[in-house]
Amino acid sequence: MLLVLIGLLCVLSITFLLSEIVRELRFLNSARSDNVHWALSQAEVEFLDFRNAVQTARTSTSPDALEDVVVEFDVFYSRVVTLRTGTFYSSLREIEPFGNSIEEIQNRLDAIIPIIDGPRTELRAALPTLGNQAAEMRPLLRTAATAGLQYFVERSDQSRENFASTLLHLALLATALVFALIVLLVYTRRVGNQTEIRGQELADAYARLNTILETSLDAVVVSDLDGRILNFNPSAERIFRYSQDEVIGKNIADIIIPDHFRDAHDAGMKRMRASGEQRVVGHGRVRLEAKRRNGEVFPVELALEKAQAGEDEMVIAFLRDISHSVAAETELVEARDKALAGEKAKTEFLAMMTHEIRTPLNGLMGNLTLLEKTPLSQKQRRYVRNMNISGGVLMHHVDAVLDVARFEAGAVQSREEVVHLGRLLQDIVDSQAIAVEMNGSHIQWGWIGKPAMWVRIDSSRLQQVLLNLVGNAIKFTHNGRIIIEAEQTGSTLELRVIDTGIGIPENEQERIFGDFQTIDRADSGIQSGTGLGLGVARRFVETMGGELGVESAEGEGSVFWVRLPLVIEDGPEEQDTTQLIEDAVTGCDILLVEDTEINLELAREILSGLGHHVTEARNGQEAVAKADKHRFELILMDIRMPVLDGLGATRAIREGNGACRDVPIVALSANVLPEARDRFVAAGMSGFLPKPLDENELQRVINQLTSRRHIPAETPRPQPRENPLQDLLDRYLSETVALFAWFDTKPDDLAEIAEQAHKVAGSAAAFGQPKLRDALVAVEMAAELGDRDQLRLAIDAAKEVWQDAPEPTLP
Repeated sequence: MLLVLIGLLCVLSITFLLSEIVRELRFLNSARSDNVHWALSQAEVEFLDFRNAVQTARTSTSPDALEDVVVEFDVFYSRVVTLRTGTFYSSLREIEPFGNSIEEIQNRLDAIIPIIDGPRTELRAALPTLGNQAAEMRPLLRTAATAGLQYFVERSDQSRENFASTLLHLALLATALVFALIVLLVYTRRVGNQTEIRGQELADAYARLNTILETSLDAVVVSDLDGRILNFNPSAERIFRYSQDEVIGKNIADIIIPDHFRDAHDAGMKRMRASGEQRVVGHGRVRLEAKRRNGEVFPVELALEKAQAGEDEMVIAFLRDISHSVAAETELVEARDKALAGEKAKTEFLAMMTHEIRTPLNGLMGNLTLLEKTPLSQKQRRYVRNMNISGGVLMHHVDAVLDVARFEAGAVQSREEVVHLGRLLQDIVDSQAIAVEMNGSHIQWGWIGKPAMWVRIDSSRLQQVLLNLVGNAIKFTHNGRIIIEAEQTGSTLELRVIDTGIGIPENEQERIFGDFQTIDRADSGIQSGTGLGLGVARRFVETMGGELGVESAEGEGSVFWVRLPLVIEDGPEEQDTTQLIEDAVTGCDILLVEDTEINLELAREILSGLGHHVTEARNGQEAVAKADKHRFELILMDIRMPVLDGLGATRAIREGNGACRDVPIVALSANVLPEARDRFVAAGMSGFLPKPLDENELQRVINQLTSRRHIPAETPRPQPRENPLQDLLDRYLSETVALFAWFDTKPDDLAEIAEQAHKVAGSAAAFGQPKLRDALVAVEMAAELGDRDQLRLAIDAAKEVWQDAPEPTLP
């Protein structure tokens, strides 16, 4: 009976143990399947996180969005590497759909790694490519997950059948207590192993957490609510220069809080302990200051979080040293300031170059004005008129240089005025007629339909645009025709420049409007230009509210069209030159202040020809002295002069008590920048006349600013000398010879060298010696910079240019 009871007890025990083994084995089997299922599901979740991060970064300009892409990529890449190489999944990789898909995904991710690890600008540029790659990896990942799940479903079924069979055999064989005890021991050992494994996993997790804290680039400082430090990671040791052993248990305020923040810190901790109020804790990163061991205060980004550890509460501080970032921001501000200074320097450079170009142009245009007053044949008058038109066009080109600079600064504004469109087009045709004839071509213009004579438009920019288009047509048209058509359609003015030249290939018709874009046609024998003209022309047209385009067939010709808003105006009452002369104020006592001898002579000739008495001064100091002693009716003042410039002389006259304190003073300058005109007005000047001087504009200014009644028409005016141009040429030659003789004496006064070189350089180009003018400008600049070595070389170069220069010619 006892044996039966023992046997029953054994059977019951074995049965119980077997049932426990079956349950545990099923649990283990299920746990493994669940682990694989979780891993595959997690891979899909991490893939979606990566894809979403890419999509978010494509629509966001925040740098944090790019960092999210990098983090999500790293997480997903780690998961794929685990599936690809982990021994746990080795049997699963033998399945072709799973193994091939995972391998393809890893290959694609490996190809993306250089983009992820590269500069963030390249990463942002590659976001569309990353989005496409993610879309292509999605079906591969889905295939792998499906194959893996299917595999483990089949394995699970097979495992259950195997375990059931095993248990059946064990039940048949487990009739003996010895075998039951063996099974019990095996079971006990297995449970012990699992406990050991789980303990090791907990230890590993704790070690990983410590590793994260120890390798974090940010300082992590953990304290309790009283401020006692509980943890101080290696980054904190590096940043604050304390060891962990030195700070554990000490108050955090004594270690890292600057003295000027101490009271605020203590109040915040006390408030949090008393009421739980948190003003910084849990509110993200804030920028504050911290203190190193040596007392140095430096900027940090701080984030505070509150956590629970059992019954204890603690505060975790994440601190990032941003000293380098703040320094970089400071450098950026300094770079911005330097860039602004560079823009200012560029403006000043443009002002100087404009002056240098306008100075010889003043001589050219002034001499043309004087030449018109001499006896000329019909053909000569035509040539002089065309030269005048071309000179005006050149002046517009000088202004265009300033306009390009204003385009870059975003400060371009349209300057509209009422203009006779037909005359504008005729002037363009006349100025380009000789160039057209040299190519054996013919040019004309005309209206299509009803003409619109007077219109409100930015005539200066329209002229530049049309000259550019006509110039291109001339360059690429030989023995053909160039036609300028004008047509008004409703509220739109359309201008077309039509040529029968070589044409433009269709695939290059849009590209030519880009800056520095040219069409190289080796078979045409035509040399391309800079490629800047059409780009600037399109910007000019767009500034005027219009559009510029082209229609062309290669080998047949081109049509460039300009469409602009049309505003028709009534023509102004025109005052011809005869009427201007009849109403002109004459006989005025005028003080002319000009340091350049040629320009002084030209202005004096024009003023004398208009019937005025001229007193000359060659610098600002001389002008002030004469203006103090004698009351003139008008003062014409050059700006850039030696001894005392025009602005200084104007201020001296206005602030003094001389005879000309309230006399109108008009600036004469080649600097036409708006800011320059503002400086003239601020100095006390009454008006402005640009160089080169225009006789009619000069007379209008005299009429406007003087109160003298005009002398009757029969009053004789002083007659200009018979050959003033030859006199100017003779004076120029003598001044140039004297200048180089003076250079041979090796003068030491840099200011005097710059002044003398400037005087002769202003006239050299006007008399057909532009290379000499450039060489003397180089001498002037070297003297102004104080570079004596460069000055010596510049003077030697100028001497060689003077010796090889062609004979000067009359303008």
